[in-house]
Amino acid sequence: MTPLKLTAPLSSLLGSSNTGPQTAQAGGNFAEILQKMVQQTTAAQGQAQSLTVAAAGGDSVPLHEVVQAISQAQITLQTLITVRDRAVEAYQEIIRMPI
Repeated sequence: MTPLKLTAPLSSLLGSSNTGPQTAQAGGNFAEILQKMVQQTTAAQGQAQSLTVAAAGGDSVPLHEVVQAISQAQITLQTLITVRDRAVEAYQEIIRMPI
């Protein structure tokens, strides 16, 4: 059984297995990081869906693997939504600044 890691979505995006504070690399682009994050979210959702369909179809898929895949997809999606919300908040804060 593979343990769930709450920091896995972010650490895999930044290319580090360290669970401490993350810093963007000098050549990193926010758009590239966001695109990679969307791809990981889509892949996690697809894997969870395929395992769920296989288990519902009667295939011999262990239930704990289905639950883990669904949980990982949920964590990845929540991480993506949080990043999106923070980016929108930052944009709105910049817009409110007087010139």
